[in-house]
Amino acid sequence: MKLYKGLIYSITSLALLTGCANEAPFVEPSSEQNTGQLMTRCLAPKLTNVEGIDISTRAEIPSADDFKVVISRKTKTRDGAGSVEYKYSDMPEVLTLPVGDYKVYAHHGDNKPAAWDEPYYYGESEFGINANKITDDVDPIVAKLSNIRVTIVFHPSLLGSMSDDSKVEVRVGNQGVMTFKPAEKRSAYFKYVDSSQTLAATFTGIVDGSEVVETHTHDQVAPGNHYKLTFRMHGIDDDKPGTITGTISVDATVEQIDMNHTVDGEGEDYFVDDQRPVQGGEENPPVGDKTAPQISAIPSAANPDFDIVDLSKVNEVTDHLSCAWKITSEAESGFTAFTVDIKSDTLTAEVLEDVGVSDHMDLINPGEFEDALKGLGFPTRIGGLKDAEFDITGFLSLMAALGEANHEFKMTVTDANGTSVFYLRLHTN
Repeated sequence: MKLYKGLIYSITSLALLTGCANEAPFVEPSSEQNTGQLMTRCLAPKLTNVEGIDISTRAEIPSADDFKVVISRKTKTRDGAGSVEYKYSDMPEVLTLPVGDYKVYAHHGDNKPAAWDEPYYYGESEFGINANKITDDVDPIVAKLSNIRVTIVFHPSLLGSMSDDSKVEVRVGNQGVMTFKPAEKRSAYFKYVDSSQTLAATFTGIVDGSEVVETHTHDQVAPGNHYKLTFRMHGIDDDKPGTITGTISVDATVEQIDMNHTVDGEGEDYFVDDQRPVQGGEENPPVGDKTAPQISAIPSAANPDFDIVDLSKVNEVTDHLSCAWKITSEAESGFTAFTVDIKSDTLTAEVLEDVGVSDHMDLINPGEFEDALKGLGFPTRIGGLKDAEFDITGFLSLMAALGEANHEFKMTVTDANGTSVFYLRLHTN
């Protein structure tokens, strides 16, 4: 039996080596007896894309065939003891490699200091080559977005009042600078550098006849995240923060989205199915053995006997529905980012503006919306806290008064342990 297996292996190896005689990048002519083969199909990058959607459904996401694959030989003291690079689509079916340990890298894009619409994907894995063996099972190379995406949005309240030459200059750490004009719809991508983790966005322009220069900073930016900054105009009154006065100011709120795990939701139905995950799953990955922020429904403080909202399904709004919940963080530093996005058939941006809020709200930096948010039952300025309670039971009456509709509250919560996305889904008759 051993003789039979050895014969089969010898015939297979001979066929592979005959077809790939020139594909032995690390092999010396005198050492072929100390080699093995690698089936390169097992090096195909498995992608996570900017919206968490399967690669085959989004044409704008790069094909695995276009990735560069670098195979690097390892030694006991260092990596990179010789390497070879291929475009994945051009790789031979079989590589002959010396016996030893290897690291393989897959990347797409140039990872420039700063550029328009140039995401950079990167992943790696390791494998070993044994003498006279064919390796065809390598841990998947999961290629993730590995640079930083930034988008600037000019709110209508600002667009109608600022000069045509107004702009926002964005700098990430000590890397390149990108300038956003009002008509710019593209995203800028910045190279991530561990020692430079501050994003600074500076608005410069003439607003209602006054020259305005305002800078918004965001610390601890991370690769794979999308930072969407919305610039708005509001006045400042030292005695009544958030009220409009004759002094013009520009403020910015930031939404932080983990692009390797969070579904963007743009263009999708409100409720794809009733099993959409509330926590856990791909949207809320653990960081090692640490736990990302958690959520639980609680009784309304003002209406403790009401029916408690169910965060795992669509809730019918009734006169006895308690809409309150608590979000907790196990991280020592507490919440670092916390946004709420409202998607509704009837709670339009105009309706929300009438009650003093927006369809996108930053609960750590609420800006002009702080008083209205508190009045509706949303906590504010919760950066660094380890728990926050919401009670929007009183807000349901406004929703019901607007007629039959679907409503979705999307909460994106980040702490040092990771990012979680929670959904509150309601239906009014």
